[in-house]
Amino acid sequence: MQISADENFSRIAEVPATVANNTVTVSPDDLQGVYQSNISKSPKQRTIWARYAAYAVKDQASVRIGDPDYFYGPFQLQVLPIPSSFVIEQNYYLLGTVNGWSVAQAIKLNHSDKDVYDDPVFSIKVDISAADAASGWWWKIVPESTYATGNWVDADNAAFGVAENGDEALSGMLVGRTATEDCGAGCLKVQGPYLLTINLEEGTYKFEMAIDNLYTPGDSNNWSHAASQLLFTKDYANYYGYANLNSIFKFTSAPNWGGINYGNAGEGVLSTDGGAGNLTVAEPGLYWLHVNLAALTYEATLVKTIGLVGDATPNGWGASTALTPSADNLVWTGEVTFGAGEFKFRANNEWAINLGGSMDDLQQDGGNLASPGAGTYAVTLDLSKLPYTCTMVKK
Repeated sequence: MQISADENFSRIAEVPATVANNTVTVSPDDLQGVYQSNISKSPKQRTIWARYAAYAVKDQASVRIGDPDYFYGPFQLQVLPIPSSFVIEQNYYLLGTVNGWSVAQAIKLNHSDKDVYDDPVFSIKVDISAADAASGWWWKIVPESTYATGNWVDADNAAFGVAENGDEALSGMLVGRTATEDCGAGCLKVQGPYLLTINLEEGTYKFEMAIDNLYTPGDSNNWSHAASQLLFTKDYANYYGYANLNSIFKFTSAPNWGGINYGNAGEGVLSTDGGAGNLTVAEPGLYWLHVNLAALTYEATLVKTIGLVGDATPNGWGASTALTPSADNLVWTGEVTFGAGEFKFRANNEWAINLGGSMDDLQQDGGNLASPGAGTYAVTLDLSKLPYTCTMVKK
């Protein structure tokens, strides 16, 4: 039997099954193991999809019923996993030199909007000064249950650190304290901006230099870093931005090949292996990109339209007034008649990708923009460089 997290079976897992008296039976242990390895480690109930192939059997011979791609199903199943001792809390916090070891003032790590069992990666940017590097920059991690008490807790996994107190390694295994024995504190002696990433499923930590921007060299810009579009970040884990892409490209941490180069490790997954293949898009065009360096994942959304929407625009908040792209899809122009009120830019006539804030620094999910005044304006939206900007010239 095959199970999947979605009805399209985009990621398939095989579960051993038997059939008797028109009933398909699987072992709970088999289902639990395959489910946790391929779908989720979350203890919460969720919907999955299942399908199976059928065979006619006589003696030692068997023939599949239907063609080789035919399955019975899919069937929707509600799965409640067997309770596990594997626990990931909703939030984790950093403390140490950065906050004087105060549990009550520990600093929350960043996390995606996914379930923590589906994405067990948490991250935070830290700045280690020359003085702190000289004397030692100490750190530990506490879960939300400890943070909520405002003080240290003597319990299993009430804090995480390293095996040997004062370990200066930039990466390694997280060690949880026990009810009777504390874990060691890490101690870094390097200066600079670093991204701390912890993976609660693998039990690991890693400090690496924080990256200000990602570059997008590829065949659309003749593999030129200088001519590629930049992705920006606010938390040094998630990077966003527009890029004009043809078919193949890569992300890089530097304006050359001397930094970290991110290539293909599977659909939506990145590899830092220098020999990894190129990333691809299905068709040429403008893409809104999201890269999560902590989890080494990326998403590329094709931008088919960009328009203005709001009560200051001809179609109000109900529909966008379309702009026209340049040949490289990076500058969008049009004549728009404004009235009183507010507006924003949005892509694909949806709100998932939108720009607002101020015309000289347009931000994803930024606030509404004020109308430039009644009249018709030549609007130019420039997505070729950061920050994104808009100019309006009255006709």
